[in-house]
Amino acid sequence: MSGFISLGYQVAWFRIFTDQFGSTNLTFVLVLCNFIGGLGVGALSSQRLTRGINRLLRLKDRLRLYGLIELLVTAGVLLTIVARNIPTDIWGTFPYQLQDGIFFPSLEFELFQLVTAIICVFVPCYFMGVTFPLLCHTFVKHDRFPSTLYGWNTLGACSGVLACHFLFLPLLGHDLMFLSLATINGLLGVFFLLTGETYKTTLSPDAPRVQKSRSNDPSDEISKDTPKLGVLMTCAVLGGLLAGAVEGNMLKRIGILTGPFPSAMSFISFWAILGIFLASFTVRIVPWLRLFHIKIAFVVALIVDILIWNFAYPIRIWLESRVYQEALMQITDGRFELVTQLGLATMLLVVGIFLFPVYFLISLLLPYICNRFQSSYTHLGIAYGANTLAFCLGMVGFTWIFPQVNMFYSMKLATVLFGIGILLLLFISEKKRLVMWKPIIAGIAFTVGCIYTSAEFDRSYVNPMDWAAEHPVRALKSNGAHTTYVVNKDGVDILFFDDHRMSSNGPESQTYMRLMAHFPLLLQ
Repeated sequence: MSGFISLGYQVAWFRIFTDQFGSTNLTFVLVLCNFIGGLGVGALSSQRLTRGINRLLRLKDRLRLYGLIELLVTAGVLLTIVARNIPTDIWGTFPYQLQDGIFFPSLEFELFQLVTAIICVFVPCYFMGVTFPLLCHTFVKHDRFPSTLYGWNTLGACSGVLACHFLFLPLLGHDLMFLSLATINGLLGVFFLLTGETYKTTLSPDAPRVQKSRSNDPSDEISKDTPKLGVLMTCAVLGGLLAGAVEGNMLKRIGILTGPFPSAMSFISFWAILGIFLASFTVRIVPWLRLFHIKIAFVVALIVDILIWNFAYPIRIWLESRVYQEALMQITDGRFELVTQLGLATMLLVVGIFLFPVYFLISLLLPYICNRFQSSYTHLGIAYGANTLAFCLGMVGFTWIFPQVNMFYSMKLATVLFGIGILLLLFISEKKRLVMWKPIIAGIAFTVGCIYTSAEFDRSYVNPMDWAAEHPVRALKSNGAHTTYVVNKDGVDILFFDDHRMSSNGPESQTYMRLMAHFPLLLQ
């Protein structure tokens, strides 16, 4: 339930903050990084916060404590409602300043919007992050409980994305949907606050661990050893960094492949979460899975990623032809409302083809690491928190920092990072202590990659049927949100935003661009 509710919040936040910041990768990174960052900081402080609440309220029943924290999540979510009712003229009736003939929002107005958005997302997600380590600690005697809980939570999250997009948004709109989710969240908190550990004995994810009997099992060699926490923490950070980089890079690549569409952010989140869900249950039901097998999975993920993007445009063209035929049939039958749903379903499928296989394979690492922490009775808040903060670092890097150079540089650098990360993973062992020169060498290698990765226009990333793949490109620039370039076709300059034609200096384009100004001028 908490997974369903939290991803419903995320879908609503994407819509709410698009109104303020636009439907760009910067809105995506704003919401997702505060969402994941809140989870990470909450996880890191989970043990200290829960101990503080215990001392203050003498609430030793951990499931009642969980209920209280869910109520704090609900209270934090309501900040979004409060923020939306702040008077719009608080910074004046026209908070814009003229710069070089263009009106830009004033610095105070921009900072106010940004800080308000960060608070509205980060605060409730901070309390969400407290809950996962708290529940794992509640069932600390069950050594595979983290992967079980993580799996069920992400199953709810996947269901939440689909239900919100295909059911609640069309029926309720994002405002009423957001309030409904907050109400359910509050009821969930009240339920656990009242019942507490009454139902604890009915939850049996594993037989409780008995150390002596486990140590006599010759097939479970790793469980005899104390986990090398330095190795596990390195794996947790590396897994989060690569997951964030893959998901952030996907938003750019999907934007080039299919063009911008409003649901791209949520669909990417859906497939990422579905990958985490299935990976968690794979770790849960395959007791012989070890770090060695996960290393192989990472190598396979890199190979799959390279191959699938090599055939990206043929796959897209084949899907488009199928969808076009189906849409014609729906229109012929008079079922116009189904065409929009068909388009959404197609976009969902396209994103899944390119993201899900890779994300499933790299998502095997975190549940395994959490299980290893649980098996040693070590509070896993620090591992989960470090993983999610590293995820934010990868996400910010490949949705905002590296695209400042341009999207071609960013996409190539993502592959470089993926390869270096896998090499680091291959050279560390769970049975040996971490040698610090290995992550240091990996960091140096990535720095060299940042310097020597080409920042030139790369035709292999654009549609082979497009003009940019066939004619000279004479200018290239990026502002982080969009990469713009100028294609010269038969003496006419054509401006592209990412992979989409926007304007040109040819007579036809100049005519319609000028005509587009007439209607808003007449409205004034």
